[in-house]
Amino acid sequence: MKIGIIGAGNVGQSIGRRLAEKGHFVVVSFARSSEKLAAAAAAIGHDARVGTPGEAANAADVVVLATPWAATLDAAREIAPVVAGKVIWDTTNPLKADMSGLEIGTTTSGGEEVAKAVPTANVVKAVPPMAELMAISGPLSIEGRAPGVFVCGDDADARSVVLQLVGDLGADGVDAGPLANARYTEPLGMLLVQLAYLQGMGASIGSSLLRERAS
Repeated sequence: MKIGIIGAGNVGQSIGRRLAEKGHFVVVSFARSSEKLAAAAAAIGHDARVGTPGEAANAADVVVLATPWAATLDAAREIAPVVAGKVIWDTTNPLKADMSGLEIGTTTSGGEEVAKAVPTANVVKAVPPMAELMAISGPLSIEGRAPGVFVCGDDADARSVVLQLVGDLGADGVDAGPLANARYTEPLGMLLVQLAYLQGMGASIGSSLLRERAS
């Protein structure tokens, strides 16, 4: 698939590298300087290219939003004219700048607010594993298990696409139903941030759904 990544920081780079390793074509955008954007593409490797957010979104089958929350809705509005009918994978979490909590939650979600900003696209919320964990080469694993990622979206086909990409990252994707359920998955992401960084557990941390599978 052609993947347009909006956000050239640690999350965008880690997702881009892992997807490029699986054969996806990556265009990365949205950095403070052309030098940082070029460095992000080099870190992704596999002939990743650079572009503006509009160029990355226009060329993509799937657009990955990997921006800081404060910039996310503006970035979404910027690409809105070129994403009609496309899948938008929202990896962001509406964290406060000091990581003390969420800017929004329980009555709406970051994913739902992104969907309002790109009303003609199919938004899927799936918060990936910690960027530091994804940055390590090799399989994603915590004590022998792939970390879980809950995938929410109102379009079943779009959820299926993102579930495939989550699997390509090496994570265990869980179909978590409609986008409104991001109201509950985003606070889970906030809990992991608190445990990792403020409670000192470190970034090799994740969540997992334990379930009996049909025989």
